[in-house]
Amino acid sequence: MKLGIIGLGKSGKTTIFNALTRRTGESVPPGGQVVPVLGVVPVPDPRVDWLSELYKPKKTTYAQVTYMDLQGMAGGIDNKQEYMALLLNHMRPMDAFLMVVRNFSDPSMDPPSVEKDFRELEEEFIIADLATIERRLEKIEMEQKRGKKIPATEKELLDACAELLNAEIPLRTKPELANAPELRGFTFLSSKPLLVIVNNSDDDEMLPDISSSSADFMVVRGKLEMEMAQLPEEEARAFQQDFGIVESAVDRVIQHSFSLLRLATFFTVGDDEVKAWTITRNLPAQESAGVIHSDIQRGFIRAEVVAYEDLRSAGDYAAARKQGLVRLEGKTYPVQDGDIIHFRFNV
Repeated sequence: MKLGIIGLGKSGKTTIFNALTRRTGESVPPGGQVVPVLGVVPVPDPRVDWLSELYKPKKTTYAQVTYMDLQGMAGGIDNKQEYMALLLNHMRPMDAFLMVVRNFSDPSMDPPSVEKDFRELEEEFIIADLATIERRLEKIEMEQKRGKKIPATEKELLDACAELLNAEIPLRTKPELANAPELRGFTFLSSKPLLVIVNNSDDDEMLPDISSSSADFMVVRGKLEMEMAQLPEEEARAFQQDFGIVESAVDRVIQHSFSLLRLATFFTVGDDEVKAWTITRNLPAQESAGVIHSDIQRGFIRAEVVAYEDLRSAGDYAAARKQGLVRLEGKTYPVQDGDIIHFRFNV
């Protein structure tokens, strides 16, 4: 799962990236080249913490999220056309976006306007997607004139997308349309799930009065969170107390990033390892087994399942089994978020 961090110049994109990934400074590549920088972070999950305490395994593995930041932009690219070209080049493969919007004062810039900046980038996505559709429709028309048969459904879907975009409605509002199999290769920017990070100053925790039916908003005090993320654990706790921080906003961003893509987590447990596995929601048990290993999927017999909440209320696996909370499920069982599974298989 990969999320691209985007935003207008000097919005604090790299500050947020550094806070999320615990990196220090900004990587400026030689020759002034703009390069994508990746950071992989674990998803905080109290369920993994509890299971690890119960089983005391040799290893504990959390689910992971990968973030990408475009670095080396010499203070941010103000030319929107150039910036959109970079996004189209590097960000199309991303599964979702974190849009960083400035909400702090900067002497070198105009006063912040969260709504204006958000709408501005959203409009750029819509324009880029319209251009992609228009090019494809022109090509379809040329191919039809040459006598080539084009599936009618592709043109109908593209026309439906264009209708939405011309009404300034991003495609993520209609995921069943944007994700239609016939349009899979287009990777429209406005179809990506979007979380807007309002980057506030150190002393401002308030979310501005802004809303959108197509995106979620949350406040992060980016500079403060970056400083805290780069401290040793004990110093970070003292830092939190000094600033009255109950929960790190960065942890909430990571958790929200995970839920943004409508994913689910199941767990495997034992003395060797407690591990969180990431799947799409309601993925059948046999396909979920393949996330661990193809041999388990191929030789799938049954899935021995107990829900996390049932295990927690019972206290341990033996008690859960005694209370009838452990059940056997077949290959078509839709795996639920929080399931603890032991796969029975034979290869």
